[in-house]
Amino acid sequence: MVLRISFFIVSFLLLTACGSGASDNDALPNETPEEKGENLFILNCASCHGEDGKLGSSGAKDLSISKLNDKQIEQIIRKGKNAMPSQEAILETDENIKLVIEHVKTLKNKP
Repeated sequence: MVLRISFFIVSFLLLTACGSGASDNDALPNETPEEKGENLFILNCASCHGEDGKLGSSGAKDLSISKLNDKQIEQIIRKGKNAMPSQEAILETDENIKLVIEHVKTLKNKP
């Protein structure tokens, strides 16, 4: 009986901890803009581009060799291109899009 009660208490605590109501795009406490841009990229882009921008999954471009300017990157994020769908709704705000653009630029020409 004690084991069963303990199980339910632990289960309840785990469920309430996981359901904080915060979205994936919310900033972490004390997160810098650079960290937020990197985290947004990892959450929303790295599955195809890789954390270093070189993965190339599902036809994703190698961002480390990209020659695109900010406007071109923004256009692709907002509208999508080829197999990449628009990320505008996923990133939610213009600020988040700009943070991801800044992070993408840090991936260029990295060894």
